[in-house]
Amino acid sequence: IDINEVTTTKATTVADKSCHEWHPSTTDPQTCTNDDKYPAGWKNGCPNYNGKLFFESGDECCDTYYPNDPCTTIDINNPSAGLTTAAATPKPSPKPSPKPTQKPSPGPTPNPTMKPTPNPTKKPVPGQTPKPTKKPTMKPTPIPTKKPSPGPTPKPQSQPTKPPTKQPTPRPSSPPTPKPVTQDVKWYPRGSGGSKECVQGSDYSPTFPSQGWTYETETACCKAWSLLCGVKDVKWYPTASNGKQKCVEGNDYPWSFVASGWLYATEQKCCNGMNLDCSPPPKKWYPTVVAGEKACVFGEDVPASLALQFDSKGECCAAYPLACPSTTTTTTATIPAVETPRDCEPSPEGRECYWWPDMVDWVITCVYNSDWNSYAADYLYSDYDSCYCEYFDC
Repeated sequence: IDINEVTTTKATTVADKSCHEWHPSTTDPQTCTNDDKYPAGWKNGCPNYNGKLFFESGDECCDTYYPNDPCTTIDINNPSAGLTTAAATPKPSPKPSPKPTQKPSPGPTPNPTMKPTPNPTKKPVPGQTPKPTKKPTMKPTPIPTKKPSPGPTPKPQSQPTKPPTKQPTPRPSSPPTPKPVTQDVKWYPRGSGGSKECVQGSDYSPTFPSQGWTYETETACCKAWSLLCGVKDVKWYPTASNGKQKCVEGNDYPWSFVASGWLYATEQKCCNGMNLDCSPPPKKWYPTVVAGEKACVFGEDVPASLALQFDSKGECCAAYPLACPSTTTTTTATIPAVETPRDCEPSPEGRECYWWPDMVDWVITCVYNSDWNSYAADYLYSDYDSCYCEYFDC
């Protein structure tokens, strides 16, 4: 069988007059036949299926269902014809022919291309160079003037091409910033009302000298403004630190405090005058780190947590044994049973009653009173055991 030949055999008989008999085979791929092996629904759809499922010839069936593939026709009414295979119709080339046909088409092209003809016309356009330039430039030649200049200008122009600006810029540039004037160091008033004072410096207003508000001495400034000047006495006065008001001692207070009566001889009077609670916080035993070593210490800088505050060193060591390594040693010493006296009263200076180590008959003894001196301020205890164990082996 030569697949390049196309054999068309027309049917001599038709099984169903309402339909053509050639149809795509339901058993062989890429095949059209005129047998009756097709679904019953196809026959029931006749004659509407003519041209869709049934065709007059095998070629018509192959062209419809297999236009781009080889298609075989089987004619059951002519077995001697055998099998014939029609070659697939080649796909049209997407590129146009390089040369036009010798004879023009009788009618217009159905789908003309938008691209120009690849080959130029045989005759050049009149006015163009018959032969192209071997190395053409990328820029077109400018159109020359009809009459060239006879020669250069014999004399240059006396005036510039553009006339000068008739009026200058309306706003000239601002002059450079002058160097700041250095003022002499003088005494001058600063502040207002009760907070006015005389200070020394050079950052006063430039108008002060012309108004006579600068002075050579503090006394002259204070006298001119009726201010209290001179060396301030060391006093207790109220101030604020971290949002909390307290009383401090010194002379770094404003002169207005003198007139307001906010200076006091003692801390207690300052606290009473300003309605402040200046009593020192109670001292407690608490665990901390001293010189890189854990220890139980007694003082005012107690932690905020009550679980870390203890009334005696024994309680602190019991809760934190690593802070008291010496307490793990075995000893036969017996702590004397001493109760804290209840008749102790604070001193007139406001010192509270504590246990503290005092020298009695040249022997260190823990005593309980409010007569402790300033050197014992770091050795105050709330119970006898803590004082005793600080100096003796417990």
